[in-house]
Amino acid sequence: MKILTGKEGGLRELSRVAYPLILSTASTTVMQFINRVFLAHYSTDALAACVPAGILSFTFLCFFMGTATYTNAFVARYHGGGKAASVSVAVWQGVWLALASGLLLVLITPLGLYIIDHSGHPEAVRALERPYFSILNYFSCFPVLNTALAAFFIGRGKTKVPMAVNMAGSALCVFMSWLLIFGAGPLPELGIKGAGFAAVAGQILMTGLYLRLIFSAYNRRRFRTARLVGVHRAMLERLVKYGAPNGIGFFLDIASFGVFIFIIGGMDKVSLAASNIIASINMIAFMPIIGLGLATLTLVGKYMGMKKPDVSERVAYNAAKLAGGYALGLGVLFVAVPGMFINIFGSGNSVEYAQILAKCRPLMSVLTAFIFFDAIGIIFADALRGAGDTRFQMLGASACAWLLFVPGVWYIVYRAGGELVHAWIWGGFYVFMLAAVFALRFNSGRWRGINILK
Repeated sequence: MKILTGKEGGLRELSRVAYPLILSTASTTVMQFINRVFLAHYSTDALAACVPAGILSFTFLCFFMGTATYTNAFVARYHGGGKAASVSVAVWQGVWLALASGLLLVLITPLGLYIIDHSGHPEAVRALERPYFSILNYFSCFPVLNTALAAFFIGRGKTKVPMAVNMAGSALCVFMSWLLIFGAGPLPELGIKGAGFAAVAGQILMTGLYLRLIFSAYNRRRFRTARLVGVHRAMLERLVKYGAPNGIGFFLDIASFGVFIFIIGGMDKVSLAASNIIASINMIAFMPIIGLGLATLTLVGKYMGMKKPDVSERVAYNAAKLAGGYALGLGVLFVAVPGMFINIFGSGNSVEYAQILAKCRPLMSVLTAFIFFDAIGIIFADALRGAGDTRFQMLGASACAWLLFVPGVWYIVYRAGGELVHAWIWGGFYVFMLAAVFALRFNSGRWRGINILK
C-alpha cells in the first residue's frame, strides 16, 4: 500500500496529528531520561532502584491509565459524528474513573512495598525503592487524571495543547529534580525522594493547566464542559466495557516487563544497573512511538465514527511505515555509536561503573531489533484499540507476555544460567511475536464491524 500524502488518512494528516503527540511523549522521555542521569551521578544504588520502583508504580496504575486512555476513542468517534455534548460527557466519565482509581491505588500501596521487600534486590537498593515507589503511588491519580483530561483535546485532533501542557510539566519536573536530588540553596538534598516529589509536581501542574483550558469560556459554551460534569451511567459503562480490556492488556504487558526487571535484579546489582540503562535508552525509541500510536488510535477512531474503515486502514499502514523507518534509523545509531548513549550515565572511571558499561555495550545491538518490532507492535495494537477491538488486543498481549515472555526469562535466569544479554534477546523475540500477532489481526479486517457507541 502506498503512502498517500494528500488524502484522508494520508501522511500529511497523520503527521499533523502525530507530531505534537510525538513531541509531547518525547518531552516525557527526556524528563525521565535526565532524572535517571541525575540519579546515576548521585549514586549507583539510586540508579539501580529508580527503574524497578518506577515500573512497579506504573504497573499498578496502568490498568486505570489504559482504561482512561480509551476516552480518546470515544471523543474521536463523537467528534467525527459531530456530537459536541457527548465529547464532554465522555471526558468526564474518564475523570471520575481516574479519581476513583487514585483512592484504590493509595489503598494497595502496602502490596507494592511487600513486592519490593521480597524482590531479592540488595538491601541498599530496596531501601531506596520503598520511598520512591510510595511517593509515586500516593499521587498516582494525577497521571490517570491527566490522561482523561488530555482526551478532550487529543480525540478532537487538537494535539498541540497536550504537547504544550506536557512540556510545561516535564520542564518543571527536571528543574525540581535538580533542586531536590542534589539540594540547592536552602532546599535539602533528598536523593531519590527528590526525584519522586519532582515527578509529582510536574503532574499536578499539568492537571491545573488542563482544567484551566477545559473550563475556558469557549469550551464552556461550545462543549458545555461545566454543565456536563456529572456521572453518566450508560457512557461510563461503555467506557468500562471497551476501556477495561484495553487497561487489562496494558497492565499485563507492563507488568510482564516489570517482572522482567525484577528477575534481572535477582542476578546482581551490576546486571540490574546495566539493564536499567538499556531500559532508559529504550525510552528514547519507545515514548515517541507511543505518541504516533496515540495519533493512530485517534484517527482510526475518527474515521470509524465517520463510517470510513478504508481510511482507518490507510492510517494504520502509514503509521507502521513511519514507525518502522524511525526505529531503523535509531537502531543504526545504537549499533554504530553505542557509547554516545551509554556514556551519558557515567564515565566508567570507577571499577563498578566500568563493569556496568561493559555489560551495556553488547545489549545495544539487541536493542536495535527490540525497538523495531516494538514500534510495529505498538502501532497495530493502537489501531485495533481505535477500532474497538480491545478484547483481542488484551488476549493477544496477555498470551505473549505471560505464556511466552515471563516464563522464558525466568528459565533463562534461574534454570539455564543465562547472562543478561540472553534475557534481552528473549525480550526481542517477545516483541517480535507481539508485532506479528497484532499485524495479522489488523490485516484480517475483523475490526471493521465493531461499533463502540452501542
